[in-house]
Amino acid sequence: MSTETELKLRLDPAILPKLRRHPLVTRFKTGRPRSQLLKSVYFDTPDQELRHRQLVLRVRHIGRRRVQTLKTEGIILGGTRMRGEWECEISGDQPEPEGLRATGIALFAGNATPVARLKAQFTTDIHRTTYLLSSDDWDVELAIDQGEIVADGRSVTVCEAELELKRGGPLCLFDLALTLLQDIPAEVTTATKSDRGYDLASGAGPAPAKAPAISLTADMSSGDAFRHIARSCLEHYLRNQDCLSVTRAPEAVHQMRVALRRLRSAISVFGDFLATPETLGLRRDLSEVLGPLGRARDADVFQAEIVDPTAPLLSGEPGYARLCSDIARERRDAYDEVMTQVRSARTALMTIRLGRWIEAGDWSLDQSPDMIAARQRAVGDLARSALRKRDLRLSRDLRQLDRLSAEERHQARIQVKKMRYSIDFFGSLLRSRRIRTLGALLAQLQDRLGYLNDIAVARRHLRRLADQSQDPERLWTAGLIAGWQAARAEALLGVIARDWKRYDSLPRKWRVTGLDRAAGKAEEIDTDPGRPGSGGDTSS
Repeated sequence: MSTETELKLRLDPAILPKLRRHPLVTRFKTGRPRSQLLKSVYFDTPDQELRHRQLVLRVRHIGRRRVQTLKTEGIILGGTRMRGEWECEISGDQPEPEGLRATGIALFAGNATPVARLKAQFTTDIHRTTYLLSSDDWDVELAIDQGEIVADGRSVTVCEAELELKRGGPLCLFDLALTLLQDIPAEVTTATKSDRGYDLASGAGPAPAKAPAISLTADMSSGDAFRHIARSCLEHYLRNQDCLSVTRAPEAVHQMRVALRRLRSAISVFGDFLATPETLGLRRDLSEVLGPLGRARDADVFQAEIVDPTAPLLSGEPGYARLCSDIARERRDAYDEVMTQVRSARTALMTIRLGRWIEAGDWSLDQSPDMIAARQRAVGDLARSALRKRDLRLSRDLRQLDRLSAEERHQARIQVKKMRYSIDFFGSLLRSRRIRTLGALLAQLQDRLGYLNDIAVARRHLRRLADQSQDPERLWTAGLIAGWQAARAEALLGVIARDWKRYDSLPRKWRVTGLDRAAGKAEEIDTDPGRPGSGGDTSS
C-alpha cells in the first residue's frame, strides 16, 4: 500500500493556459509535461457496500493497459487529503479478486467477498496533463484534469488541478498552492471524482454535512488536541462549500457558518497559546467570510421562520405578495454575494492559509517557555478548566433571563452556543449519563433564544422594507407579521425559562477520563454554581 497526499483545486477552463504558463510551473518543472487520455470505470455492489465502508474501486484504461486501484476515503488534514492506495495491473476490464485480496482488507477475504456482485457505477473520461515539479526538498506532481463524469446518461464536467506529494513534507503543497492562487482563481475542494460520480449516479447531488465527530484522549497535549479540532472544523467547512457550489442549498450555508463559528470558539478555548499575529490575521479573514454567510443565513431564516408561517393567515392581504417579492429578491442577492465570495481567489487563499496555519502556524513554532507549556498541557486538564468557566458564565447570564433585554438575550444565546461547542469538542473525554441530556437542553435553549432574536431582528427588517417601498399596504402587512410573531415571542419566553431551570437543576459533574490514572479513577468536574460543596466561583 502507498499513501496518497494531495490538494485539489477546482478551476474555470478558461484559466488553464495561464496555469500552464505560470512562473511556478516553468521554474520547478522537470522534463516535459506528459499528456494522457484516461478512462476510469468505478465499481461497487448494487447496495454500494464499498462506499459505505469508505472504499473506492476503479479500473483505469490507459491505452491497452488496465490498472485496478482501490483507495480508502482517507483523512482531510488542513484541506489536503491523505489516503491509502493499492494498485495492480490486471488483464481485463473487470476487477480481479486476487488484487483485492492482496490488500489485506477483510471485506475481500474469505467466502463473504463481494467481488462477484461488483457492477460499474459510473465512468470518467479525462484528458490529463502532468508536470513533475521538483526542488531540493520536495517533488510534487501537478495534474491538470479536464473531461467529464458520466452515469446513466447524465454527465458533469471536470476541470481541476491536483497537487500530489511525491517526496518531502505536506507543507510544500500549501506553499505551492498559495503561490499559484496569487494569480490563478480557483476553489479549494475536497470532493473527489468518485464523490461526484456517486452523487451523479444517485441524481441527488452532494448533501450538506454536519460536523465530523471529534475523538480526543485526556493525556493528549492541548496543541495536538487543538489541531485535531481545527482540522475537523476546516473539513466541515470545505465539505459544505463543495455542496453549496453545486446546489446552493440553504443547509450548506448554515453548516459553513457553523463550521467557522466552531473554529472561532476553539480558538477562544485554546487561547493560551493562540494569541499570535498569524492567528489574529486569520480571525479577521474568518470574520470577512462570515459576513456574507450570515446575511444569506439571515435571509433564509427570515423567509422560513418569520414570513412563511404567516402565509395561511395573511396571504390574502393586498400588500403580502409584494412584500414577499421584495424579500425573495433580497434573498437572491444575498446568495449571489455568497456564491461570488466562495468562488473568489481571496476565499481560496484564506482556506489554504488556514490549512497551513493549522498544521504549522506561528502558534506551533513559538519556543517561549509559556507557549511551550500551554501547548504541552494535557487537554483533559484544559477541558476541566474550560467547561467550568463557560458554565459559570452561562449560569450568570441566564439566571437573570426574565430581566434581560433583547440584545442581552442574544448575548446569552452566544454563551449557550459556546458551551455546546465546548461539550462537542471535549465530548470524547466526558463519561457521564447526563451529557446527552445537557447537550439536548442547550440545543433547545440555543434554538429558542435564537428564534427570539430572529423576531427582534425581523421587526426592524420588516419596517425597513415597508419604509423603502413607501407602500401603505406593504407597511400594514409588515405590521401584521410583526404582531403575529410578537405574540409567539411572549409565549416562548416561558418555555425558555422552563428549559433553563431544567438545565440549572442538573448537577454538572463531568468525568474526564484518563486524568488521575495513578489513583485508578477518573476525575469529576463539578461546575454547578451555588450548590453546596460544588466549589462554584462566580468571579470567573
